[in-house]
Amino acid sequence: MDTAMLVLIILFIIYVPIWVWVWRKPEQAAKYHLVKYGPTVMIKTTLGIKAMGKIGKYKTFWRVFGFISKVTSAILFFLMMYMLIVAIIALPSRLGSGGIGIQYALAIPGFNPMLPLTYGIVALFIAMVVHEMGHGIQSRANDCDVDSTGLLYGVVPLGAFCEPNETQLKALHRRGQMDVYAAGITVNTFLAAIAFAIMLVLVSSVSVADFGQSDASDLPGVYYIDEDSPAFVSGVPTSALILGIKEAGEDEFHDVIVKTNGRTVSFDYADPNLKISPLNTYILKYATGPNESDIKESQVSVQMGALIKTVSNNSPAKSADLEPLTFLYSITLTHGGATTETYFSNAYDFHTYMSTTEAGDLATVKTVTISDGGDIEIVTHDQVTLTSSGSQGYLGISVTDSGFTVTTPSIMIENSINPFAGASAPIDYVQGLFKYLSGPFNGLDPVPNSITWWYDASDFTWIIVKTLYWIFWLDILLAISNALPAYPFDGGFLFEGGINWLLEKLGVKDAEKRKKMSGNASGAVSTVVLLMFGLVLLTFII
Repeated sequence: MDTAMLVLIILFIIYVPIWVWVWRKPEQAAKYHLVKYGPTVMIKTTLGIKAMGKIGKYKTFWRVFGFISKVTSAILFFLMMYMLIVAIIALPSRLGSGGIGIQYALAIPGFNPMLPLTYGIVALFIAMVVHEMGHGIQSRANDCDVDSTGLLYGVVPLGAFCEPNETQLKALHRRGQMDVYAAGITVNTFLAAIAFAIMLVLVSSVSVADFGQSDASDLPGVYYIDEDSPAFVSGVPTSALILGIKEAGEDEFHDVIVKTNGRTVSFDYADPNLKISPLNTYILKYATGPNESDIKESQVSVQMGALIKTVSNNSPAKSADLEPLTFLYSITLTHGGATTETYFSNAYDFHTYMSTTEAGDLATVKTVTISDGGDIEIVTHDQVTLTSSGSQGYLGISVTDSGFTVTTPSIMIENSINPFAGASAPIDYVQGLFKYLSGPFNGLDPVPNSITWWYDASDFTWIIVKTLYWIFWLDILLAISNALPAYPFDGGFLFEGGINWLLEKLGVKDAEKRKKMSGNASGAVSTVVLLMFGLVLLTFII
């Protein structure tokens, strides 16, 4: 049992008696502002209610803001459903691959390995406060009182809340109700956009530090290393800039260059007459700092090449018995009656090659393994038929450069402020946004602490940049997740209001009939969506 699960069990044991006491002694609990709310406890206060009233008195402004909020919520609704559907489609390939752990499902800074303690607490507090302030201000703008504000607690803090007067809220016309529900989503979205814009200005002013290399901005830099890979045992640390490479036994290092197609970044010999091969081992020269004394050589010779990182279930690669942590040597492809064999030096070569293939092509894969006796062997696998991935063939593997994930100082700084780098088609922009939002899972926020030495910027600048990044990240995630068309998310109530509006436009004039029909429809959709969401979440964390 890992530490996170143990802490969660302890918190659960402590929380249950508190919940039982609040349930059995509601009058006593109310003296401490505690109220039972299903399986959770609400800690009620009156903080911020007066401020909501003062800001909400500008009714014309908030009427316009309400319209913008509904449009924003609709856009995020489609984005959220796209994410959910894509995740459901990908579930078969994830089964059996292992989860990331239950701690990742809880947005608790410090407990969740992805959320840094200080930045996470500040950003999460801001995100929750502005979200609930949005609900409260729009409530007051529609002459609906706010009874209380506070914290929703259930084993762990689940979020802040703003409680409009239920009777008055139900009495509001449909537009007013939808404006109230959409307000929290939109203020989070706007705050995320503002934080991102300020971060963009700051990061754009950061330049690559001078390492005595004329092309230092394009040197391959390591920002992640896979465990149990050849890169992991090489001694080369994350944050290193790779300066040169040579085969084991050679005297002189050769210069390296970066190869990239916009998505995959690899490194290779600068000399086009030389190629990295998984049949050989290599020594790397690298820098861990800007000084001459920071230049080192790997003490262990490293097998280099296109290392298979993962093999997807129910894929051609799985049928061919390809295994993770073996090197991709070549693919012999039969297409249109012609058969050719292509060799690979790195991940870039593989991804570039796959873009030229089509579904239905016949592929025979050769991999390189090290036998128990230490000998390097080439293994030929059974021929398989490529399936489709968009317009190209699909084998079902992901590869890295021997376990190194590399970038360059210039690419890293560009990607830290441009989620849409390399996007051309509309779907690329959507996928680019989701990839950018997955940055913290890969240690990006937006630039890992370990590689800030690549740049000529002060520690204070990075503190501001990272604070803004986490404000952006948590606000946009809170906005997107609340757009989920399911109760008790804001999107569930908005979806019901949207169905009600659609029924009216279709000629259902009876308000009570519309309310019943929209309630039943949204309730059914909510149940299905929550089951989908729970299934995806369970698959990812377990």
